[in-house]
Amino acid sequence: MIRMKIIFMQSLSTPLSANQKSSNLRNEQGFSLLEVVVALTILAGGFLTVLNLFSGSILSVDLSGQYLKAVTLANSKINELEILNFQPNEYSGKFKNEENYRWEVDIAPHDSPLNNPDSNIQLQKILLKVFWQDRGQTRNVKLATIHLKGQAHPIPDSGLEKLLSGGTSSPGNPSEESETPETPKKSNLSGAITSIAPQAQSACSSGQVYLFGSGCI
Repeated sequence: MIRMKIIFMQSLSTPLSANQKSSNLRNEQGFSLLEVVVALTILAGGFLTVLNLFSGSILSVDLSGQYLKAVTLANSKINELEILNFQPNEYSGKFKNEENYRWEVDIAPHDSPLNNPDSNIQLQKILLKVFWQDRGQTRNVKLATIHLKGQAHPIPDSGLEKLLSGGTSSPGNPSEESETPETPKKSNLSGAITSIAPQAQSACSSGQVYLFGSGCI
């Protein structure tokens, strides 16, 4: 009877240990899966952050290139308007071979103490704007300069030819040549001195030299 009880107790203890091992194994498997999920989440977050930084840097480089092109086009347009003495036929338009960029110019009197109506001095403010579209947004750059109304600074080719050939020309009127003032002729005093010196030298005794203004010495 006692032997049967011992065998029965051993049989009862066997499934308990098996159940405990299986539960421990399930716990270990559960923690391993959780760690994998957390690691993948952290890795995905880091990858997205790096991707956003990379795409942001690409957009910044592209935007910088657009602004650089706009400033270059604005400078070329300012030079073109300067050749026309800032009296263009059109005050807006598009750039050639750059359909995405357009320009507008505003020419207005500039308030300055240097303005003098009596001397026909009037300063003008030239404001040039360049516009373009970038991903649905309108961007622009502005260039401003001051110009003296009615004055053209570039010299025509005819004036440059006269300057290079040795002539002189006025920037205001290149066709007119400035007259070179004649230098007054001076009397040749040295010739008179040289003509008097032989006669005076003959009057001096031997060993003496005639010095003009001092006599024989």
